[in-house]
This record gives sequence, C-alpha cells and structure tokens, in this order.
Amino acid sequence: MPSSVASLDETAYEALLTPVWEFLVRTEDPAPSDVIFVFGSHDLGVARRGAELYAAGLASRVLVTGRLGLMTEGVFDKPEALVFKEELTSCGVPDHAIVTEVCAGNTLENVRFGMMALREAGHTPRSALLVAKPFVMRRCLATFARQYPAVTVRGCPPAGSLAAQRDRPRGAFAARLVGEIRRLDDYGVSGDIEPQVIPESVREAGRRVEGALSALTP
Repeated sequence: MPSSVASLDETAYEALLTPVWEFLVRTEDPAPSDVIFVFGSHDLGVARRGAELYAAGLASRVLVTGRLGLMTEGVFDKPEALVFKEELTSCGVPDHAIVTEVCAGNTLENVRFGMMALREAGHTPRSALLVAKPFVMRRCLATFARQYPAVTVRGCPPAGSLAAQRDRPRGAFAARLVGEIRRLDDYGVSGDIEPQVIPESVREAGRRVEGALSALTP
C-alpha cells in the first residue's frame, strides 16, 4: 500500500512531485518582445512577474486576460484581468501600456481572446513573453504553438521552488499537477494544443502521485 500524501514529510512530498513539476514548468530566458502576455489566476505573483519584465524594458505593452474562475469567484470582486491590472499599475506599469481581456475562462480562450483584444487595440504581436503559474507554463506554450505558430513565445513564469509555488493544500496541489498531465494528453488529442511527448518516467511519477492520493481514502 503506497503512503498517502498526508502522511509524507515535506521532503518526501516534494520528492514525490518533483518529476512531474520539473516536466510541467518551462522557464526560458526573456528576450525583447512585442508583448508581455499575462494569464489571469488567483496568484498576484504572476502579475508582479509581468511588471518585472515590463520594468526591464522587454516589451512596451502588457496583455492581461481572464474572467473570474473557480479559485477567484468570491475572492476577487472583479475579473482576474482587472485585478491583475491594478497590481501591474501599483508596480509601476502605466495604464496606457496595459490591454485587458475579461471574458476568457480557460487557457485556450486566454490565448484566443487575448490575441483578439490586442488586435482590437491596434497591436499584432509577432513575439510574446508568456507569464503564468509555473505548472501551467508548458500548456500555455503548447496552446500558442498550435493556435498562433507564427508568434515566437517564451515561458517566463514567476521564479520559485515547488514548495514556494504551492498554491493550495498538499493533496489538492498534488492532484492538480497530475491533472495537468491529463490535460496535456486530452488537449493534444482535441487539437487545442500542440501535442506533447510525455516521457514514461513522468507518467510513472504521475502514477505514484495518484497512488499516494488514492491512499487518502479507504
């Protein structure tokens, strides 16, 4: 019987999740680009990372996209994009440099609606720095690769270890990471994203996580 997530000490918990985490997180060196493309969430650290990239002079505009979602409904009093815009401006990004999109409810819509909002604002980016929670970075890049292959994109999530970036209770976070592997499979088949080659070692690590999660219930 595998040990449950709840029974693991912090070192063992991180060791269990690290193979999946390291596969999902895609971090690339930022380069001058046409836009900083920020995906909304409950994590204001994502907005602050976008502000850092702007302050570094890497793009002249920032796009923030997202409506209220499962983790922000009842927490934020306005769509994620508008909350992120407030955070960006508080970090020194001028209002005129920010484009907002407040209708997207998933990553595919973030990309499609965000690019539409940019076009409506008179911008047609050929390059973008993508900013999102680290563990969704691979899927954000894969979505752009399928939907806008002519746009050169780089993944630039907030820095931080698995422990520092854990954004929910241990069991829920473990489930979210293995759920991301399933999303990559499903959305690759549906054509929403560029199909991803997932190493067997990562799949096996995901199965170990699922075993630890199943041990939580009798």
